[in-house]
Amino acid sequence: MDQNTVQKGNANAEGGKTSLGGILFNMLKGALIGTGAILPGISGGVLCVIFGIYQPLMALLTHPFRELKKRFWFFATVLFGFAVGVLGISKLLKMVMDVAGSPAMWLFIGLILGTMPSLWQQSGKQGRSAGNIIVGLLAFAVLFVFLLWIKGSGSFTFSPGFWLWLACGALWGLGFIAPGLSPSSIFFFIGVMAPMMDGISRLDMSVILPMGLGLIACALALSQGIGWLLTNRFAGSMHAISGLAMASTVAMIVAPELSLWPATVGQGLVYAACLAAGFAVAMWMERMNRKFEESGLKS
Repeated sequence: MDQNTVQKGNANAEGGKTSLGGILFNMLKGALIGTGAILPGISGGVLCVIFGIYQPLMALLTHPFRELKKRFWFFATVLFGFAVGVLGISKLLKMVMDVAGSPAMWLFIGLILGTMPSLWQQSGKQGRSAGNIIVGLLAFAVLFVFLLWIKGSGSFTFSPGFWLWLACGALWGLGFIAPGLSPSSIFFFIGVMAPMMDGISRLDMSVILPMGLGLIACALALSQGIGWLLTNRFAGSMHAISGLAMASTVAMIVAPELSLWPATVGQGLVYAACLAAGFAVAMWMERMNRKFEESGLKS
């Protein structure tokens, strides 16, 4: 990328100027991140990384007033799209999951798998050593075993209430600060996903407010530490993120409760088509994101 393009992008970001296409694209990215954040097996944090929102988000948490002044319209448009994804689409997603749960899950599994090539490429921007790969494999193993342990344990019982939703919000915030972790996978395994989506879709403030408080508190508390890791241990951190992203996705595929495996050839074809569609959408989003970055219209 030449210096003129970089300067143009910086001017747009700091001055708050953007094109209509940039605004709409930021809203679309926010909506997809919000949608991904509430789906089992999908990491909203990883989508933030892939769509170029993670680093501005970390900067916002570290220096909120400075970053809001520099990038107000960027954050406003992404937040609006995020609200649409979480609040406006959650009811539709619940209906889709109730009617066609398996095809929908394969669609979103394809989406997250489609982000993996770009995430892997980003992980190696500062080099890729054997130690980095080992870190990624360890992150995969730890999260995968943890999710299977939660799924296989019969000792977890959770009753909806303020403290549960506060804890879920904190875990949701962790999913954004530590990309790759899919809190919704954990919500699914502990049996709170259905009441959570129902509460969000009904705009139930007894669910939304505690989750929002937990999310903000966790994000503010952990942003400095995660930011330090990405600044000083970038390669290892990004390989760990890749491992976490893959672990949450594989855990959803192998979970027998989801009935993701086809019983007939016709079902198999439908699931394969959904997987391919999700993968194609992710690749398209990555190409569009690169186009906006190069044109200086991203933020």
